[in-house]
Amino acid sequence: MFTIADIRDIAIQIELNGEKAYRAASKNAAHPLIAEIFTWMADEEKRHARWFESIESDQKLTEEQIELEKMGRQLLQEMVAGQTFSLEQNSLQKSASSEAMLVQAGSFEQDTILFYEFLKDLMDSEDACRQLDRIIAEERRHFEQLEEMSRADVESCRDLSLSEEA
Repeated sequence: MFTIADIRDIAIQIELNGEKAYRAASKNAAHPLIAEIFTWMADEEKRHARWFESIESDQKLTEEQIELEKMGRQLLQEMVAGQTFSLEQNSLQKSASSEAMLVQAGSFEQDTILFYEFLKDLMDSEDACRQLDRIIAEERRHFEQLEEMSRADVESCRDLSLSEEA
């Protein structure tokens, strides 16, 4: 059994893993604009993690459910402890080109969107669902921006704005 607290903890870990991978990629990016993009993406992931940290659940559990929750939490934490879906820190850093880095980051954003859409179905708070919808929308904008940047010459990406809408 997985509780909303378990799911929240997974989402936090995913966001923190993404932040770490994006920060490392920023330091290793060959082009300053790509470094700036990855720094911005890392800041976005950090902000999302803080939002997930604020989610609380008033779900009451039986003793048996508490034990199952502990086992489920441990299993899920082990599964995602070092995972960022399709975004692997080392392969992102070692990508042969800026375009490859942007494509890989876009895949991570898509995976994250799918996971958060799954999460939304498990949430019992309308307010939390609305806030999660906002994060999903941000993740979609991230993906669209990364897609556009990967299709464009890096120099022409200077005109693309990094949205800070929340």
